[in-house]
Amino acid sequence: MSADEIKKTPDAEASAAPEQDEVKAAGPVEKPAAKKPAAAKPAPKKAAAKKPAAAKAAPKKAAAFLGAGFAAAKKPAAAKPAPKKAAAKKPAAAKAAPKKAAVKPAKPAAKKAAAKKLAAKPVEKAPVVRPPKVKAEKKAPPEPRHGKLGVATVVDTAGKEIETRDLRQGLFAVPADINTLHLVVRAEQAARRRGTASSKTRGEVSGSTAKLYRQKGTGRARAGSVKSPLRTGGGITFGPRPRSFAFKINRKVVRQALAMALSNRAENGNVFVAAGLKIEVPSTSTMDAFLVNLDIAAPVLVVTHDEPTVTKSVRNLSYAEASEVGALSTERVLRARSLVLTEKAFAALNEA
Repeated sequence: MSADEIKKTPDAEASAAPEQDEVKAAGPVEKPAAKKPAAAKPAPKKAAAKKPAAAKAAPKKAAAFLGAGFAAAKKPAAAKPAPKKAAAKKPAAAKAAPKKAAVKPAKPAAKKAAAKKLAAKPVEKAPVVRPPKVKAEKKAPPEPRHGKLGVATVVDTAGKEIETRDLRQGLFAVPADINTLHLVVRAEQAARRRGTASSKTRGEVSGSTAKLYRQKGTGRARAGSVKSPLRTGGGITFGPRPRSFAFKINRKVVRQALAMALSNRAENGNVFVAAGLKIEVPSTSTMDAFLVNLDIAAPVLVVTHDEPTVTKSVRNLSYAEASEVGALSTERVLRARSLVLTEKAFAALNEA
C-alpha cells in the first residue's frame, strides 16, 4: 500500500463518517414513510394532519445540520405526504357520492307533486264576451178614454160618443172633503163586519167546580176551580164577544159624501151614459164587448135601476161591478175609476 493510498484513507474514512451521519440523520425522516400503512386506518383526522407536519420539521433540522445541499436533495421525500391527502379525501368523496345518488330518486316524486299541483289548479278559461242585451222599449199603454169634464158623455152600444148631458149641480158639483169621505167610508166598512167572534169565560167552560186541594199546608199556591183562566183549559179573560161594529153617521153627512164622490168622477170626465143598452137575457160576453169597445179606465161601476139582466151580465167580469141606484154607496163610487149609467139609472139619479 503506497503512501498516497494511506493519505487517501483518512479522507475516505472522513467521507464515510458523514455518510453514516447522513444515514443516522435520515433515519427519523424515513420513520413516517414506514408508518404509511397505518395512515390508511380510520384514525382521527387531526392526528393524520399532524404527521405530515412532523415529517416536514425533520428535514429542516437535517438541513440545518448537514447543509443546504442535503436539504435540496431530500425535497422529493417531502412530496410523499400529498398522496395521503388524496387518499384521505377519497373516502369522503366516496361517501358523498351515495348521498347524491340517494337524492336523485326524490326528483321523480317532486315532479309528480308538481304535476299534481298543476292538475289540481283549475284551468282558467277565457271569459266569454257576450253582446249586450238590447231591451225592447216598452210602449206606454194608451191612456184610457175620458169624456168631457163636468158633463155626462152619452155613448151607443158600439162605444161611439153621441152627445153630452148636463149633470145636476147639487149632486155632481160638490167640492170634496177628505175627512168627510174617510168618516163615511169607515162607517160603511164597519157596518159590514159580522162581529161573530166569541170565547168562553170561566163560567161557560165545562168542568168541575170542586176545590182542587186544601187551602193551606201543601206549600203550593192556593187554587179553587179548575176552570180558572190561569190554568190550561180554563176560561178566557176579556175575550171577544159577539157584537156590532157599526157606528152612527148622520144621513145628511152620508148624502154629502156620496155627492162628493160622484162630483169627483164627473170632474175628471169619467161619467158615461149607455144609450140603447138592452139585454133581454143575461150575457156576460155582450157586456164585456160593450165595455171593451168603450175603452174606459177600470175598474168600472155599472149603475142600473131595476134591470136584473144587466146586473147579472156584469157580475162575472173581474174588472166591473154592478149596483142599483138605491144601493149606491160612497165606497163603491170611490173604488171605481169610471161610472157607466143606464138611461133609467141616469134619469133616477140626475132628476131625483
